[in-house]
Amino acid sequence: MFEELLSTIGLPNLVLIIVGLSLLVVVVLLMSYFRVLVSIANFTYPNAKFRAHGNPFIKKENLKPLSESRNINEVYSKIREHNYDIPKEATEDINEVEKNLEMDTIDYIKKAYMATPNEAKPLVNAWLAKYDVKMTKRAVKAVSREKKKEEIDQKVLPVKMIDESLKDEIISARNMQELLGILKNTDLDEVLAGKEWEDNFFELDVALDKYLYEKMRQSVMQVEAEEKSPVKYFFGKYTDILNLKIVFRGIREDIDEEILKDSLLPPGRELEKWKLENMIDSTNLEEAMVELEGTSYADLRTEGASMSGFEMEMYLDKKLLSTVSEILSQNILTVGPMIKYLVAKDLELRNLKILIRGLEEGMDSEKISSMMIMEE
Repeated sequence: MFEELLSTIGLPNLVLIIVGLSLLVVVVLLMSYFRVLVSIANFTYPNAKFRAHGNPFIKKENLKPLSESRNINEVYSKIREHNYDIPKEATEDINEVEKNLEMDTIDYIKKAYMATPNEAKPLVNAWLAKYDVKMTKRAVKAVSREKKKEEIDQKVLPVKMIDESLKDEIISARNMQELLGILKNTDLDEVLAGKEWEDNFFELDVALDKYLYEKMRQSVMQVEAEEKSPVKYFFGKYTDILNLKIVFRGIREDIDEEILKDSLLPPGRELEKWKLENMIDSTNLEEAMVELEGTSYADLRTEGASMSGFEMEMYLDKKLLSTVSEILSQNILTVGPMIKYLVAKDLELRNLKILIRGLEEGMDSEKISSMMIMEE
């Protein structure tokens, strides 16, 4: 067979073919390696910025001394040292302090978007949409509860879709019908239209979470090939955690099983739909925890059933922090620092709010520390 092929092609021609194929393989390998080098080069500057600014308020060595401080003004000074802008006049009102911290966090996410290379920008853009969703939830709940305009102004902040102009319109809404009319020209029209949301806050939160999930899913599809694997891993784990939050909240609030099943997001990385539905069908939380056996959430079986809603959220947020720390260690030259930075910025805001609230209320330092999410 080989002799026939050789006689047909001829030895010189066969040598040329082999050399040509070898060169093609080398070129393909070099192109692949070149794309990796380009990706690393593109992330060099933004990653340097993420590391330089860092996430100081998830670190135990920074948070522990602050929780033990008895001088709130010294705490504010320490926070300012890490580029959070808390005007002196704002410290007279803790609500103003929280507002400034949140505005700074939103601004940091916007700056991260500007710094991030084009191949990963869609993910940061979707992460920023989280804050638009958060403000929408606040607006709907505030209007439903007939909160004063001053309170709505305090809590609803401009992000991207909800800009200054739209915020002013939201504040002016006199009832839910007017608010939904104001939001009609945004991406959220289809999400919010056709339902009465007064006191139906579980379904409101889920509807907006599904909207955000879809934004995140689309962003993952748009990320370039070199960064897609760690981003997909992150998104899968993030979806698992969101689904667990929905299930545990639904069980605690005694939400109808069919409504709760319809509220689930598509499956994430570890938790298939049938497993989540079995949790919902369980007679109690302890029984639901059994379904987590064989997953990275299995440690919930030991004490998860006795956790409060706050403790459960905290456990799941710690899991997310652990996930992004793992992604950072494995993708330190590309998307790792960016993903860690985004998640940790959320947790920093949470920690700082707990810190200043606890200190203002004279809470014991150990209690404050136990409520914050810290990494060693």
